[in-house]
Amino acid sequence: MLHQILGHAYDCRFRGRKRERLWVAAADAGRRRLRVRSELGTEIGLDLHEPRWLADGTVLHDDGHRILVVARKPEQVMVVTLPESDPATAFRIGHALGNRHTPSEIDGCEIVVPVTETPELAARPLLAYGVDQARIRFEERAFAAGAPPACAGASHEHPVGRAHVHHHHDKGAHEH
Repeated sequence: MLHQILGHAYDCRFRGRKRERLWVAAADAGRRRLRVRSELGTEIGLDLHEPRWLADGTVLHDDGHRILVVARKPEQVMVVTLPESDPATAFRIGHALGNRHTPSEIDGCEIVVPVTETPELAARPLLAYGVDQARIRFEERAFAAGAPPACAGASHEHPVGRAHVHHHHDKGAHEH
C-alpha cells in the first residue's frame, strides 16, 4: 500500500531509474484511494492521506532501482476551437459545457473535453446552443495529464471556500 507522492519522474533524484508506468485514467486521477495495475502487472494499492492530483509523471514508489510512475493513456476527446472575435459564440460554448458540469481543460484557443458516451452525444449540447460543427473535432490525446480539469464534477469549490452540490434535475435543490 502506497501513501504518498514522492515527486515527479523528471526530478534529478530519479535520474537513471527504470520506470514502470501505472496507467491512471483522468477520471480516477483525483481519487485518494485507488487500486491500479502497472504495465508489467504489478498491482498497487494507493491510500493517500489527502486527495491529490495524480498527474502524468507523478512518482509513487522508488526502490532505488525502479520508480512507479503515473501515466495517462490517450483517450477520445472532443476539441472545441474558440472563436477569436466572437464572444457570443465563446459564451455559448462555455454555457453548454458548464451547464452539464463537463470536465474540461483549456489548451490555447481550444477547450478539450473527454468523450464519455459517443461523439454525437458529446457534441449535442454545443450544437443545440448554435455552435458551428466546424469548431468541433474528435481526437485521441491524454486528458488532464498535468492538472485537474476545470469543472471536474457536480461538487466543486467556490471562491468563498464553501462547497455546494448542484442538482439540475431536482426541483429547486441547491445544497450549500
